[in-house]
Amino acid sequence: MAWDIQSSADDLTLLMEAGFIYRYSRRFGEARTVFTGVRALLPQNEVPEIALGTVSFEEGNFAEAIRHYNRAIEINPRSAYAHAQLGEAQLFQGDWERARLSLRRALELNPAGEFGNLAKAVLAFLQKIERANQRPTAGETRAESH
Repeated sequence: MAWDIQSSADDLTLLMEAGFIYRYSRRFGEARTVFTGVRALLPQNEVPEIALGTVSFEEGNFAEAIRHYNRAIEINPRSAYAHAQLGEAQLFQGDWERARLSLRRALELNPAGEFGNLAKAVLAFLQKIERANQRPTAGETRAESH
């Protein structure tokens, strides 16, 4: 017997909000359950997949978060939201070059919007990290000691 489940946009929005409340409350299992259910109802929408990625990210499981964000990009390659979240997860995983590419793509797709602004902020953070990790060369070290 097949079930024909009908959900209104308001119902789905409410479910997503419940999932975010669970995530903000650090009730990751419940959040994952809600987002997985919404994903089953909306398989062609990238947002529930991104939401699952944010749960994994909050748990510190960056590799799993990256898998979710990549699936979201497969669903919607023009999702600035997915590209920005992917870049942030790649940064935290230590893959700075891929992070830079993902964040630049988010910025291209949404230059003046919320996700473009997120990408700008994460890119600025990445630049600070790179500057902090630069070590003086041997020549610079000798010059400073004289």
